Amino acid sequence: MSAPDTMMPLLTAPWPGRFGEQLPTFPLPGLRREAIANLESHWTGTMTPEMRQLLQFSCGLSQTPFGSVDFTGRWYPEEPLSVFRPSLTLAIDDQGRRWIAEVGKRRGLPGPVWCVLPKPEVAMLIDRTLADFVVRLHSNARRDGMLQWLTVLNIRARKIWASRHARAMALPAAFSRMRELRGWLAGLPLDAWIYDLRAPSPRRGLPYGISRERGCPHRCGRLPVFAFVGTADAGAFAQEERMSFNVGSEGSSSSPPIS
Repeated sequence: MSAPDTMMPLLTAPWPGRFGEQLPTFPLPGLRREAIANLESHWTGTMTPEMRQLLQFSCGLSQTPFGSVDFTGRWYPEEPLSVFRPSLTLAIDDQGRRWIAEVGKRRGLPGPVWCVLPKPEVAMLIDRTLADFVVRLHSNARRDGMLQWLTVLNIRARKIWASRHARAMALPAAFSRMRELRGWLAGLPLDAWIYDLRAPSPRRGLPYGISRERGCPHRCGRLPVFAFVGTADAGAFAQEERMSFNVGSEGSSSSPPIS
């Protein structure tokens, strides 16, 4: 059964728990076609046929462990990080974590889904699509595993932040390893740092806070491949880099491997 097929029952009835009990989470009503057409005019991304169909079933979820989850893009402020726009802000939880889904595709449901943590300043790649995210959310709520999942997520984010310099690729190394993206890489300055998040990994995340040291982030189309260009604060960067190596970073800062 596909993820969308698995998700649809979760948008038509209250959520069942592990032992058949009713969880507090329940789907909100769908929208009429006229409302969807009006909503589409305000979207910054592309509303696909699949997304229109989803909105006819439900406009969101109430009383999830994150609070209310929005499928319309109208309840929460737009994601401030430009590399993730256009995106749909699904929820902002009580820890300030922003749960977003990209809406740049022309087919399928929004995705990938990211969790943008305010501290450490890391964006974690959570799921490929909104359907996968809703299924994951229900699975964790059903098993009463939300706290454990979020704790593990925070631990992974801290590890990514602690090794943010070692996880970067210098431009010469990127040219060697990412030949299919050489056209994009050729437009970057020589001091660019590259983060390639395409390979599945539990620690697939972007340390976006490094922009204070390395300058603005850039992205290769809609791929999870990012570059930080220029040094925004060379003094702070040098000090933090020395501290990183003193505690034992993973590989060389010039061209370390990507895990």
